Amino acid sequence: MITTLQRLYIILINHEWQAKILNHFIVFPFMSIIDFISMALFIATIIYISLKQIETFKIKLLVSMPFIILIFLFSRSFVLLPIYIYSLIAATYLYTIFFYIPFAIDFILILISSLDHMATLKLLLISISVPMLMSMFLDKNMKKYGLENEEHKGKDIKRESYRDYFQIGTGIITILVFVFFGHFGKVIILYSVLLIYLFGNILYLHKDYRITNLVYRMERENTKLGLGSMYLASGFLLVMGFIGSIKVLYVAAFLIMVGDSLATIIGMRLRTPRLVYNNKKSVGGFLAMCIPSFIFGVFFIFYVPAIFYSVFATFAESISNKIADDNITIPVSIIIAHFILAVA
Repeated sequence: MITTLQRLYIILINHEWQAKILNHFIVFPFMSIIDFISMALFIATIIYISLKQIETFKIKLLVSMPFIILIFLFSRSFVLLPIYIYSLIAATYLYTIFFYIPFAIDFILILISSLDHMATLKLLLISISVPMLMSMFLDKNMKKYGLENEEHKGKDIKRESYRDYFQIGTGIITILVFVFFGHFGKVIILYSVLLIYLFGNILYLHKDYRITNLVYRMERENTKLGLGSMYLASGFLLVMGFIGSIKVLYVAAFLIMVGDSLATIIGMRLRTPRLVYNNKKSVGGFLAMCIPSFIFGVFFIFYVPAIFYSVFATFAESISNKIADDNITIPVSIIIAHFILAVA
């Protein structure tokens, strides 16, 4: 927000281009208290990490710099920067007791930001999801867990079925949230994702809880508890950050949660030829994701976008075991498809 002093200065100079420069770059003299606190917290955290945990965060911080700069330039505020950095720290310490403090700080910052309308919801979602996915992708252990999760996909039919039926149910609920709440559904899903992270960490560290055994029944063998759900949740947050259309989000939710599960279920139960470019994926699984997703999409968007999203995302799922978890590749492919359609 532009301050009274800034408005006065703009009136005095009475030049539009100078006003734009002022609004974008003269920050410090007219900085709000929340902005100042956010900037101080961000800088202090970066300094602490650099001094105490540089080996753990070196690569992540280097890769993060372009994102941090872009978030600041688009938001014209420091508010989102500590949210980004604490999301990165929390994701790095997932499955450890060190997760809770950065997560608590992150949660409070997100709550203040969303209630105070200090940042657009899109940028807030990007500031949370990008560092989470980045940590999962760049961290050697998390990447290993993700690839192991993908490798065990479909090997235990009973356990995989429980998992996929649950994921289909989650997809239907997500779509209904958007149907009934519209854009406010993004806020509901955001806080639901944060709770998934929190309870996933709690259950992993407390394996003696009864509910932990129930959740483990839906996990793949030798896979971290809730890892797939956390990948999926982060990926969908990223999609919500880049896509504003509620109807396209219907299709995205179907592809990520329903279509992906249908591909696994059909791929496990039907013997069909293997894909030429990936012998671990089947033609049956490809069609089981692509065709229902296209049919669903036609009800909300035009034929061409529906088939483009469906084919693009299904192809991303079919090569996921060679790159990363499909809960990352599918959301990223949907975002890429969305931008291609936007400029076409």
